[in-house]
Amino acid sequence: MKNLTHYFIFIILINFSSCNQNDNEIEENLFNGFYKIESITSNELVDLNGDLQKSYDLKTEINDYFNENEYDLEIRPNYTNDNESKLISLYFPEPYLSFEYPSHPQGFVEYAKNSIGVKFEYENDRFLLSEIDNDIIVIDKIELIENGKIKSTISKDYYDFQIQNWINLKIDIIYTRME
Repeated sequence: MKNLTHYFIFIILINFSSCNQNDNEIEENLFNGFYKIESITSNELVDLNGDLQKSYDLKTEINDYFNENEYDLEIRPNYTNDNESKLISLYFPEPYLSFEYPSHPQGFVEYAKNSIGVKFEYENDRFLLSEIDNDIIVIDKIELIENGKIKSTISKDYYDFQIQNWINLKIDIIYTRME
């Protein structure tokens, strides 16, 4: 009888652990996929486009970058690949500044899409990121928020035309899932 009790306890533990694994897989499938930037805001008023207007809203400051049909965040694994690696690819506007245009003596900036990938684990409603070694961007956190949206907080250098210098901005980005 004692062995039978141990057997039942063992079976219950196995079922419980497999349920937890399935719950984790289901939970992760809720956020894997592609996202676009809904909002991108800075902690400081800045003029990133040289129009002499400062704003916290970087979507208004970063010209000719945002495209509603392209994604800005990818969370893997997803339906486009067979690799089961857990990877977040974060795409962000990278400034390229030039002072070589006579029509723009204060400088001219263009933004290109740059990216960084980071491995993650997902536990207790949080993305636990592996360490990233780069000089381009600092990812402070990435979290799942209401309505299936994702929020990331990053730090990145951008050129402010009003102070005519580079400034490190703390930026909050809200992503909406693409269908």
